[in-house]
Amino acid sequence: MNYRAILIATIQTLGLFVAGFIHPLGQIFTLFTPVPLILVYVRYGKLAGLTTLVASSVMMSVLGGGWQTAAILFLSFGLMAIGTSEGMRRNLKPEQTSLLGGLLPIAVLGSIVLLYLARVGKNPITEVEVYLREIIASSAKTYTTMGMKEMADMVSSIPDNFVYYLARLIPSITIATSVTQAACCYGIARAIILRKRGPEPLPAQQALAEWHAPDSWVWGLIAALALIVVPSETAWFIGWNIAILYAVLYLAQGTALVEHYLRKAGIRPLIRGLLLALILALPSVVFVIALGIVDIWADFRKVRVPVANP
Repeated sequence: MNYRAILIATIQTLGLFVAGFIHPLGQIFTLFTPVPLILVYVRYGKLAGLTTLVASSVMMSVLGGGWQTAAILFLSFGLMAIGTSEGMRRNLKPEQTSLLGGLLPIAVLGSIVLLYLARVGKNPITEVEVYLREIIASSAKTYTTMGMKEMADMVSSIPDNFVYYLARLIPSITIATSVTQAACCYGIARAIILRKRGPEPLPAQQALAEWHAPDSWVWGLIAALALIVVPSETAWFIGWNIAILYAVLYLAQGTALVEHYLRKAGIRPLIRGLLLALILALPSVVFVIALGIVDIWADFRKVRVPVANP
């Protein structure tokens, strides 16, 4: 094993993870905690990757984070890194790699939380509502302490209906957030590895500009929209949870389409990244989602394999 690479990756992992505890803006960097773990896992093999993850978790506990914080590092970012790395090493498609990296920590952590709540006899949805109300109260108190009375009043005025609906949409929001995070970490790690390869060969990976979701997946979106119009609250919530997931999926496809045309125009990578960030941060994000859906039939990039006539 390359112990120098393991040591550097361990320090990088700890730095990114701790950033969120130092400053609110550091939470952005915390999201990329899996990247160093993925780089070592893919470049130097499974043993090196797992060694880095264990070393990071142990050091987090020793440095004062406690076993709880170390467990969060291991079970969230660590499992995401393992899933993403295995997807890359097994040459899975980008969407499969992102799903594996994003769903693995949710499956493990979700099972632990649900088993605990079932054991103590508590309703998961009710507990989510209580947690959301505590966050709202805490945020209002923080703004009041900072002298930002208007912000505190605005947060305090959030209606109970909003908390009610948000609690029931948490499953799709959590999954979408985790899979999106895994996809971003996958993209960053892939770009770094392609620039400087390690001793382990990296299988060919599809570029973002060429990617599109499997066309058959659109039937899931159609089913979700059908459930939304069913006169049943349960069906309505199920439909919206599925629709949120598909919105993220076709946002990725629309983003790939925009990336394709920016590349075709000869725009440099840094400028492309800034333009994409700007587009996704504005209301134009809705247009990008619609573009991704229309691309299923329009095939603007001509990336789909034509079906041969019998």
